[in-house]
Amino acid sequence: MKRKDFFLGCLLAALTLVLLTGPVVAAEIKMKIATVVGPPHPWIDGANYFIQKVAERSGGKIEVTLFDRGRLGADSSVLKALRDGTVDLHIGGSANAATYVPELSFFNLGYLYQDQAQFERTLQVTSPVFKEFAKIIEGKGLGFKVLSLTGGGVRNISNRLRPITKVEDLKGMKFRVPGGTIPGRLWKALGTLPVSLPWTEIYSALQTDVVDGFESTVPGYDSSKLYEVAKFHSMTEHEFMLSVFLMSERSFKKLSPEMRKMVEQTGAEAGDLIMKAGVTQTAAMLEELKTKGVSVNPVDKSGFIKLALPLQDLEAKELGLTEVLKILRETK
Repeated sequence: MKRKDFFLGCLLAALTLVLLTGPVVAAEIKMKIATVVGPPHPWIDGANYFIQKVAERSGGKIEVTLFDRGRLGADSSVLKALRDGTVDLHIGGSANAATYVPELSFFNLGYLYQDQAQFERTLQVTSPVFKEFAKIIEGKGLGFKVLSLTGGGVRNISNRLRPITKVEDLKGMKFRVPGGTIPGRLWKALGTLPVSLPWTEIYSALQTDVVDGFESTVPGYDSSKLYEVAKFHSMTEHEFMLSVFLMSERSFKKLSPEMRKMVEQTGAEAGDLIMKAGVTQTAAMLEELKTKGVSVNPVDKSGFIKLALPLQDLEAKELGLTEVLKILRETK
């Protein structure tokens, strides 16, 4: 009798749990989101926000799994997979996406923005700059759907040799650059010897003297532990990092109209979170890095700006984005 009562009690407890929490909904759609960095990083925060909110707002019908630290390959591989739909979502830097959309190299132009506030305003989904670039990206027939163009932190120089206090200090330095033509041209103009490498290879390249330095956001520098092999961090603040949150058009078209709208809204919100996290994490991490033996120094930017500004006009003209550059310069 006691055994029977025990099983009845278990059955009642299980029924009560179902009534309180509702039935478990099996995911009808499973998606993969890829990024090359690990936590802590704004891209990870944005991805986790997207995963959580999409699950909630779809009633558990959409399940998104994060593949971080380049587990699905370098950005170049992931972007190819995004085109054919074997990867559904991607958060990364604009420089690698520029191999498919050359116009995105525009954002790699040095000293393009006056400050963080201007950068944020120009990337709001209602801004003419965002609308223009979303139209360019989606109009190329590459299979990319733009969920957001966002930030990720300001970019500085790090290296294994010496503090960089002025542009002349860069002369002859073997310098890692991402994909795209503009980064290579910019850093060559600044005196370095550019070496194009995937993000995931920077650590070993510094260890083996393939490169001496690189540029990145502070969260990227910290989360990938690059401070272990490049102790000098110089505050050039030459670029406000543009991050792209892209979805495979094939995956997007599989969704119902209601789900598409929800995914677009959630992607825009994740972009806003990434932008804010880039600012807050940068400030906190800089202080923490000093305790890890990193030498953080200010930089005389005048020489950098003098060399970077003529490139803005030249590259904007080549990319057909002279009007966009004009809009940015007139946006205070």
